[in-house]
Amino acid sequence: MKKLITVFFSILLSASATELEQCVHLLSRTSFGVSAKSLDTCLKDRDYNTTLSGLLSLPEYDDISEMPDFALKIIKPYKKFKYLNVAERKALNKMRREKKRAIQSWWMRKLLTTQTPFEEKMVLFWHNHFTSSLKKVGQPALIYRQNQLFRRYALGNFRDLLHAIIEDPAMLVYLDNRANRKKHPNENLARELLELFTLGEGHYSEQDIKELARALTGYSLDKNMNFRFKRKVHDRGEKEFLGQKGNFDGHQMVDIILDQNTTSLYLVGKLWKAFVSCEPNPQESQRLAELFRKNSYEMKPLMQAMLSSPYFTNPSARGKMIKSPIELIVGTLRSFDYQDFDPKIALQYSRRLGQDLLNPPNVKGWVGGKKWINANTFLTRKEFLYRLMRAKEKKHLDYTLFENSSIASSPEKAAAKTLLPINVFITPAHHFDATLQTILQHPLYQLK
Repeated sequence: MKKLITVFFSILLSASATELEQCVHLLSRTSFGVSAKSLDTCLKDRDYNTTLSGLLSLPEYDDISEMPDFALKIIKPYKKFKYLNVAERKALNKMRREKKRAIQSWWMRKLLTTQTPFEEKMVLFWHNHFTSSLKKVGQPALIYRQNQLFRRYALGNFRDLLHAIIEDPAMLVYLDNRANRKKHPNENLARELLELFTLGEGHYSEQDIKELARALTGYSLDKNMNFRFKRKVHDRGEKEFLGQKGNFDGHQMVDIILDQNTTSLYLVGKLWKAFVSCEPNPQESQRLAELFRKNSYEMKPLMQAMLSSPYFTNPSARGKMIKSPIELIVGTLRSFDYQDFDPKIALQYSRRLGQDLLNPPNVKGWVGGKKWINANTFLTRKEFLYRLMRAKEKKHLDYTLFENSSIASSPEKAAAKTLLPINVFITPAHHFDATLQTILQHPLYQLK
């Protein structure tokens, strides 16, 4: 097993920059897998920038769509919970568990069926950047609102999203800012806002954290868990933050953070690691960060430049990143157009593989990269892929992706070219399903 994992991490094969391979690379990084529809659209465009512009042109956010049941009401605990009998406590806890499972299944189903997978990819990115956890927040309705906030700003303006996040109820609960009062400051939100959301370690002082925490006092919730600014507990005194003095509130502090060149560089670094490479590129990151600032923190120009960078489009960049559990599971199912796959089973596999949807392990989120793969998770990944080829599941698989004669002369070759990030020869088996299973079990299939 150790030898197999070593081989897995050391696969470095060359590939020619064909139009098909460019499409497969772009879709595997920006979407969840390569579907027949997305590949057909990409190939018809016959121009990389046209395809990229199409991916970045997300539909206008619909804020009035019908809300699922779990998002309609806040779960209000009984004030006298200790006086409930055993049956009443069990009923309350069961209801809480069901609502938590419901929101996870809702998002998994959305990932499997969305017509705009790049949008969901960005929502997942923001969820892992502005981390909060369903387990701690305890309110599916608040997590749903936050998820919709990330969808609204998926490729919007980072400045606006950052201002919104300091008033986001789920974030205020997760980082304990409801307890942040003038007489008893709580530094959790302030610390993570600087360390994980904007500047990164080493670009601020402990005093800056304390001053930012003072500015965020009173950023709290009302009894219905909507945002409420509580003036009586807000610290209105003068503060000194990142070299500036004034009677700043939280939003004014956010503007000061956004004025720092380090902020754009830090976010570019996170996006680079998520979409381009686990290896940093200081010179290219600096160029992209300057572009980001020049465009007032608009995400579309940044992603257009990043995904058209030669460091992304060059054939040598392919197959160098490990698929996350969600990417592996959702991407595989979308490639076979298996939209009716039980989301509960998908969630179970994702959890076993180390990515419990809506429950990152801590405030730093999922580290990703090589952390996704070890002896146990590698076997579980193979188990999931084997499961799809069993008779019970196989009958639901759609092979349209492999039936396009313009891609390859046979379904076997088409499957290898569309499912693997690098063009390698797969010895055909006695029938297509056996060849397909060989492809899905190939170490390269774990890469993107």
